[in-house]
Amino acid sequence: MAKVSLRIYNREIERLVEQGNLDEAIAHCRHILTTFPKHLETYRLLGKAYLEARRYTEAVDIFGRLLMAVPDDFVAHVGM
Repeated sequence: MAKVSLRIYNREIERLVEQGNLDEAIAHCRHILTTFPKHLETYRLLGKAYLEARRYTEAVDIFGRLLMAVPDDFVAHVGM
């Protein structure tokens, strides 16, 4: 299995979100978070994907978790 940095992986997920492949983006984010449960950038991407998918309850949950970790996180505040 090829190794990819989280930064590159997150860029690919961002592209999926931009292309509207939201279910795939959400699945990748959840996969990352099972291994790296404190990776904040992935939480941001997951929240964004949920917003784009109009899954507002899940987006609020994710952004709420992000705000508990980083109370002044701009993306999380905008997403709420």
